[in-house]
Amino acid sequence: MKFTALDKLVLSNFSSIEKECIYQVVCAAMVVDGERAPEEYELIKEIIDIIGLTREEREESRQLDEPTLTKTILDMNDLQRAYVAKFIAHMLYADGKVTNHEEAFFNILLDKLNLPKDPDNL
Repeated sequence: MKFTALDKLVLSNFSSIEKECIYQVVCAAMVVDGERAPEEYELIKEIIDIIGLTREEREESRQLDEPTLTKTILDMNDLQRAYVAKFIAHMLYADGKVTNHEEAFFNILLDKLNLPKDPDNL
């Protein structure tokens, strides 16, 4: 993924718990199709680096429950939630194909994240 200076500025403002939530949602997106492709593992590593997620934060993220995860993401500003959606979209397409389950998962998350489904309205 390529990011501008503005992207990097936004991405540097995620709190620890926000980064943990991003990691968990992206990991969930990785397994929606029932497969774990090598490209998906590489993307997970890239996202970890991009958001600056530490090993401790990855371990802490495993303790998050769904209500905390959802509330944390909904409390993010619109721009931050848009980056969460971007990470998920990249994960779903990392292996070069998007299954019906992945598309449904993405649409459910867009609704839950309160983001428009039409990219022109982001």
